[in-house]
Amino acid sequence: MKKFKKIFAVLLTLAMVLGMSMTSFAAELTAKITVNNAGDNAKFKYLQVIKADPTTETGWAFATEQIANNYKTVFTNKTDQQILKEMINGTASASDIASALKNVKDANYSLSTETGSPISVNAAGVYYIEGSEANYNYNPMAAYVSFSEYNTATGIPTSLADTSVEAKRQTSKVEKSSNSTNAVTEIGRTVTYTVESVVPYIPATDTNPKYIVKDTIQGADYVTVAEGDNAGKVAVTLVIGDINTTIYATVENDNSFTVDLSSYLENNIHANKDVVLTYQAVVTDVKVGNTVIVGDGSNDGESKYGSDTDNSYTGYITLTKYASDDNNDELSDNAKLAGAGFKVSKTVDGKTSYATFINNKLTGWVSEEKDGTEVTTGEDGTLKVEGLASGTYTFKEVTAPTGYHINETPTVVELTVSGTVKDVFSATGNMIDSTLSSLPSTGGIGTTIFTIGGCAIMIIAAALFFASRRKAAK
Repeated sequence: MKKFKKIFAVLLTLAMVLGMSMTSFAAELTAKITVNNAGDNAKFKYLQVIKADPTTETGWAFATEQIANNYKTVFTNKTDQQILKEMINGTASASDIASALKNVKDANYSLSTETGSPISVNAAGVYYIEGSEANYNYNPMAAYVSFSEYNTATGIPTSLADTSVEAKRQTSKVEKSSNSTNAVTEIGRTVTYTVESVVPYIPATDTNPKYIVKDTIQGADYVTVAEGDNAGKVAVTLVIGDINTTIYATVENDNSFTVDLSSYLENNIHANKDVVLTYQAVVTDVKVGNTVIVGDGSNDGESKYGSDTDNSYTGYITLTKYASDDNNDELSDNAKLAGAGFKVSKTVDGKTSYATFINNKLTGWVSEEKDGTEVTTGEDGTLKVEGLASGTYTFKEVTAPTGYHINETPTVVELTVSGTVKDVFSATGNMIDSTLSSLPSTGGIGTTIFTIGGCAIMIIAAALFFASRRKAAK
């Protein structure tokens, strides 16, 4: 009996040693988790949620108490081991397991360093996996890594089994564009904007899902409905598959509007279908920035489905007015003239239009020169007009600086771009005025002879007068 007790004590001690050392032995092992249906550029992060633990009833345990609570929120009124038993026996529902994984995801744990597939791990257990890839969203995944072989003498695991998991991914695309060629626009121009996205697939475990599009613009004003029930709202055309409708959105104080497309998520009827939104805005400044963010409406998920920005720019022309001198080919040496007034025009398809400005920023175009705005060179002799598109512009002088002639030959300036612009672009031009001079001699005889002739007539008349008086006296 004593011998049996000694043997039992030894076995018990060995079992305790093996139990305590199993994790450390297993930690030296490796296994690969292959993510099937993943894109070539997909990246993954993981977190172990269930680990091997020979001291428990099932031989498994949740990795941390916090993770255990993520599962208990779904598997209510059950202990850790009861939950694990249900998962091992296959009696736990797939929706409950998915809901528990979503709780893990929402807890924002610190995950592993990002890696590609396959994922290398060094311990048996269950791993939570998050995927990311440009233009795609991945649903949370769970992979089970088991022991594959054991030492027959000690019972200690000697290897892990490779495994795989099927990725559930959906297209996630948000692209913003406009009809501004080469990103060039003009103040006063009406621009059509397009937002392209994809309706996401929503897992059954997601309750009350949202799909919110928020658009914000700077340097332009949305075109709104003029009258009726939707007066003051932006008319947004929505196309999803065969659906073509108009949504009216309210413009907020930050010059933005929001469109709620959550109803199109119901039952995943429209999942993975293209979404196209179009609307218009009028350019009001030299730069326009238009940003769209598509998310679930929460702060954390504000851009869950993606975002994009479309920028467009205008150009400006600087004209310098010079005084003529003996070195007209060296304009930098000439005096620069303030007070020269100009009308700016452009001709498109044979039709000439004249620019209107406020503070030298373009406001529009008119058909009559008299209705165009006269813009004037400043004290430094320069004139800068802004908000222009690329093209050919004519500067006609209509007011000359004091003491100078109007230059009858307009200055023509080409405002050009090369490819897609990334910022405001510019061009320069110049004009020379000549000074006023005294009236030139015409080559006539002048007034001297008339003065001499007048004096002679006066003298002769006086002589005749006195001669006639002498005769009368005799």
